Amino acid sequence: MTTMELNAIRGELAREILNIENIELLQKVQRYLKRAMKTEKEEVEYIEKEEILNSIREGLREIKEARRTGRKLMTAEELLNEL
Repeated sequence: MTTMELNAIRGELAREILNIENIELLQKVQRYLKRAMKTEKEEVEYIEKEEILNSIREGLREIKEARRTGRKLMTAEELLNEL
């Protein structure tokens, strides 16, 4: 990418950001930009909110199924010992 292309993209991005009137949206853009810049410097694993919620749902389904079938699940202490 040439310097001219890079400057054009920077200018376009700056104009788009300057046109945002919603404070929540600006804060969201700021968080994403900081995260993207941090990721560029070092590989940081980021788990999306939906992914976390889906994991919790799946765990609760597993507990419900275990209770229904009478299967014994690992206790928290057993889990910590395993880790």
